[in-house]
Amino acid sequence: MLLWLVEQKRPVKVDRTKDFVMDSAFNYLQGEVKLRYNPSKLLVDSGAYTFARKGIDISPYIIIDIQERLKADVAIPLDYPFMPGMSLLEMRKNWKRTIENLKLWNDVMSSKIEVMPVVHALSKRHLMETVRIISTICDRSNLVGIGTIVDPSFELKGFLGDRQPRIETLEMIIKAIEVIRSFGFKVHLTGFGSSPLMLHLAIYLGADSTDSSGFRRKAAYGKIILPTTGERYVGHGHARFGVVNLSRSEMKYLHEICDCPVCKRDPSLLWRSWKARAIHNEQVIKKTWKLGLKLRNRGLDVYEQYLDSIFARSSLKHLWRYVKIRAKYKRLTDF
Repeated sequence: MLLWLVEQKRPVKVDRTKDFVMDSAFNYLQGEVKLRYNPSKLLVDSGAYTFARKGIDISPYIIIDIQERLKADVAIPLDYPFMPGMSLLEMRKNWKRTIENLKLWNDVMSSKIEVMPVVHALSKRHLMETVRIISTICDRSNLVGIGTIVDPSFELKGFLGDRQPRIETLEMIIKAIEVIRSFGFKVHLTGFGSSPLMLHLAIYLGADSTDSSGFRRKAAYGKIILPTTGERYVGHGHARFGVVNLSRSEMKYLHEICDCPVCKRDPSLLWRSWKARAIHNEQVIKKTWKLGLKLRNRGLDVYEQYLDSIFARSSLKHLWRYVKIRAKYKRLTDF
């Protein structure tokens, strides 16, 4: 599974020669369209969710120009996500505009750049039809991202950014993975690398690709990530949510066990610098990713035992329980 680390014009690290990096065209609307880091491979998002949240309607040709000038390896077309409060008519309109842009990207985007569609659908049946349409349009796409999948009875509160998904959202994601795979595409789970536990879910579900912006965002809010116990606050007293302080044993972990570049040098930097926190968080995410892949390769039963132990201490254990039962049921019905 590929892990794309999200960067911006103000990068956490300049040397990204060993990393797959995801950036957003939104970050380059103003000023010079030039990377300030050197990625091994670059995926450029259109910035669609940010545009939608800010109420900005932008020409798709501007996004195409930015993606090509950044020399993206993979580009996500400008899509129009479903947002809370939208009527069914508005969602249908956004779906149609998304398909129109997908055709545009496939027709005019440089042949050197892979186009990665994002699926939005209004029901399970509509999901199947949408992926079928994508398969007829995108003849040079390998990855397909999962956007917003809803049905008429579904309250539009799902996985946005690094918030926790609900069981209904996970069910739609699992179904979307099955459908996308049935058409021969690989699957990108947007934002599932934001925390160690969500990253483990992505690996267990067999995703081919995900991205992580949480290591930066949490650092900006004064938080660090620990491998199995969650987020801890080490900022300057300005956080308004999720303020959990380090325990004595966790403090010992930072000083004696953590091998990230920051903790090896001086753990006190975590309290003083957002960039130090981001570097620490990134290291935890990378180690989680490598461990998850290693355990999954040893077999799902081995991986399940490990996930049982770490989710037992988490508020997300109900999500893990659902995913595990759903996966076991699918394996039984495959016989």
